Amino acid sequence: MKFKFLLHFLQGSAKRSTLYLYTIFFFFLSAYSLTAEAQQIHTIVDVDSVRVGDTINLSVVLEGNYTLQDYPDAEAFPEDLELLNLQRFQTAANRDSIVYSLQYFGVEDLVIDPLQFNITASQRDTILFSNRVPFFFKTTLASQEEELKPLKPIFDFARSFWPYIIGGILLILLGFAIMRYLKERAKQDSFIPQAFRETAFVNPLDELEEDIVSLQSGSAPANREEFEKFYVRLADAIRRYLKRVYGFSALEMTTGEIITALQRQRASADLIRDVKKVLRDADMVKFAKFNPASDQVSDAVQTGVDFIETARTVDSDRVEYLEYQHKEEQETLRQEHHEEQQKLKQEFDQ
Repeated sequence: MKFKFLLHFLQGSAKRSTLYLYTIFFFFLSAYSLTAEAQQIHTIVDVDSVRVGDTINLSVVLEGNYTLQDYPDAEAFPEDLELLNLQRFQTAANRDSIVYSLQYFGVEDLVIDPLQFNITASQRDTILFSNRVPFFFKTTLASQEEELKPLKPIFDFARSFWPYIIGGILLILLGFAIMRYLKERAKQDSFIPQAFRETAFVNPLDELEEDIVSLQSGSAPANREEFEKFYVRLADAIRRYLKRVYGFSALEMTTGEIITALQRQRASADLIRDVKKVLRDADMVKFAKFNPASDQVSDAVQTGVDFIETARTVDSDRVEYLEYQHKEEQETLRQEHHEEQQKLKQEFDQ
């Protein structure tokens, strides 16, 4: 009936008939275009009920002519679900598959709300939503009388080793206590005197020679900073020698004070000459920003070598006397140590 009416209406006039034919043509063409550009989304799960610890594989398949801009991640799921893995498979130009691997840790029925997928189709941004997916909670107990089994057997595995660990620690502590007791008991049973430790004499001439040789074997200074360090080391080596042999604090004294102190002690004129040359050159490098040439550095090292030879000649008696004093001091300390041990032994025997 409706078709007859439409045919009768179109036959009214040629112009109206043509207009309506174009209208119907464009209507069907638009409907076909919308159908061709329509997007489809499918939601697939592999289970319909879950227990604690179960894994859920959720797949969302998108079909159509589109570009996938964004898809949900772990934040889109409930707190009872932990996202283990997320993969995207594009099997064809107009087909995407987003696969979520989820693990359930709840104790009640579960519902996954529709997930939001942002796409671009026909140069327009739009949103597709997946289906709402419900799951029924299934208890892990076969009956009310059955005991609840642990979710993770690793807890039992770790807990079983605690007694052994604690027992091992107690055995170690017990061993230390027994060793300490035996040492204390041995001390109580017999008195063991402590040996005297003698301090060896260090020859100041040998010590000075080691310092000079280390400067001589090193690389030549290349700039003002290296020149300054070189002369400071050379001057300090001679100052330490003078402090040990002549008995005054040469490390804290100026060059003039050192020369005066040597003159008062009637030191050799050759020794005073070498000391004056090295210390004044060091003062010029440090305070007057003086950059000595390479031949002057060689001369300074040679002056240090000459100083050693001069010191061995004029200070041999002083060094021998220092060694004699050191031995006397060590002998005094040895005697005091022996007397102290004898006193301790008498107290022990009482």
